[in-house]
Amino acid sequence: MRELADRAAESRGTVLEAIGRELDGLAAIMESHFSYEERTISEALDGGVPDTNWPDMVFQFGVA
Repeated sequence: MRELADRAAESRGTVLEAIGRELDGLAAIMESHFSYEERTISEALDGGVPDTNWPDMVFQFGVA
């Protein structure tokens, strides 16, 4: 990232556009990776725990 930022600071035109595409690719990889981690951690935490619909109880105001 630092190297790309340094190159971007000194670049113009098509070189800068190429750096932007590279950053977009890195962002997509990171988003995919973090989504995978979130799913994996959620499955591990929820494994074997019954679904009690607790969000409904917490986030629906005035419902008893």
